Amino acid sequence: MNTEPVTAPLDNPLTTPVATPISDLLTARGEAPAAGLMQALRQHRTTLIDYCTLALQPSLSTTDEDRLGEILAQAVDDPLLSFWVEEVDGWVGEQLDLLSEDALKQQQNKLKRIIGQTWVDTLWNDLQHRTKALQAYLKRVGVYSGAIDGVMGPTTQHAIESLKTAYPDELPLGYL
Repeated sequence: MNTEPVTAPLDNPLTTPVATPISDLLTARGEAPAAGLMQALRQHRTTLIDYCTLALQPSLSTTDEDRLGEILAQAVDDPLLSFWVEEVDGWVGEQLDLLSEDALKQQQNKLKRIIGQTWVDTLWNDLQHRTKALQAYLKRVGVYSGAIDGVMGPTTQHAIESLKTAYPDELPLGYL
């Protein structure tokens, strides 16, 4: 790892307050989450200093790349570490003048759209899978003769009504 001093104010990140909208909000409200965030900061201090030091390097050795990978993998499983890594990323971006505020907002909006689309796609795939399972069940019961295609069309809807009519008191669970 490059051992040159980093030009960031890392002397003591626990005593040097860094103002962020989140920290300002939590401090202003005086709520317990601020204590939890500070505890996580103390717990992950060394890891965050390593991360910041590595993030500011123009190039990384294989060992440094491995360490950065370890930190990121750890952040996936630890939401508080993930929060602080994102804060460090924002700070590093500001220090290196990587993104303007407008560019950052555009990237955040793009990410929101992608996450939203991924959620819709996942929901749609789940719905199709469940509809296929329902169609297969209806076919086994003998009230559906259409294709098992995952489409909740009129044939599937008619089969559901036929099932309700044929078994008004109790659905035939033996076919599940």
